[in-house]
Amino acid sequence: MKRLTLGFIFLLLIILVVACTKEEKTVVPEEPAEVEVEVEEPEPEEKKEVFLNTFPLTGMGTNDEVSHRAFGVMIENTRSARPQSGIYQADLVYEVLSEATITRLLAFFHSEKPEIIGPVRSARDYYINLNNGYNGIYVSAGGSPQAFAMFQRGQVDYISGLDYDGRFFYRSKDRRAPHNMYTNYENLIKAAEHAKRSLTVQVPSLPFLDEDTVISGDNALEISINYGSSANNVVYQFDKEQKKYSRIVGGEQSLDLETKTPVLIDNIFVVEMSHRVIDDVGRRAIDITSGGEGLLIQNGVYQTVQWQNVDGQILPVKNGEALGFLRGKTWINVVPNLDANVGIN
Repeated sequence: MKRLTLGFIFLLLIILVVACTKEEKTVVPEEPAEVEVEVEEPEPEEKKEVFLNTFPLTGMGTNDEVSHRAFGVMIENTRSARPQSGIYQADLVYEVLSEATITRLLAFFHSEKPEIIGPVRSARDYYINLNNGYNGIYVSAGGSPQAFAMFQRGQVDYISGLDYDGRFFYRSKDRRAPHNMYTNYENLIKAAEHAKRSLTVQVPSLPFLDEDTVISGDNALEISINYGSSANNVVYQFDKEQKKYSRIVGGEQSLDLETKTPVLIDNIFVVEMSHRVIDDVGRRAIDITSGGEGLLIQNGVYQTVQWQNVDGQILPVKNGEALGFLRGKTWINVVPNLDANVGIN
């Protein structure tokens, strides 16, 4: 019995020794496989282009120099003169009655330089004063007695198309005089140099709105202006896609004679001014200084405002605070009476 016990113990010892001598296996955890995760980088913010300068009559940025002087050109607006040339490139246009039911345009050229401008027509004293609000070189062909008196007194730097007829101005063979006098921007520069007019007088800037300004008002998708003649009445229609107004005069859209480019406008400012007939021709005296009622029309809506003459510029105000224009092209229509002459839909 004792031998059996010892044998059993010996067998157990052998089993333990064998178990201990076996190589221990170390379990090493596998490293997880690398997984490529595609991370979307945030889109870079669109950088606004920074310009060196701003055109004073449109508020548009430019890297060109803007120190050159503006030209204020008298453009005829009778049916015989339409369609005109170059007015779609004007930065600012005043439309005012000249005599009877005929309006004339004072078109300011500064940011663009038309290859053809016209037809050029005669001056009126109130147009000269409006021109001087922008320090423009005034361009006309003839004028009223009041305008010639201002020329003689040296109240404006001007260029007479009649003085340079056949040199810096020319007559179109497609129209009869006096509806056929034309020029271009390059020739206006040459005429100004010949007449010893300074070309570097600063142009006072219009006030412009910030780009993020929200304009509120009542709908103004179509504006009609009655100048007393179906041939000269004006309609502005709002293009929602372009966010601009197209101009219709005498029932026909205003297109450039040569390029067929439409006249498109960002700001329409209709102002009421006192009119008084002063001669048998039907010429008028117009009060451009006293201020009064107006309608500021922008981006498909209008506001009832007032106008003030600020250093020769006709500008909108509301409740005593100055308002601004959208950046772009501006037309200012002068009428004798807002209620009688203007309709808005």
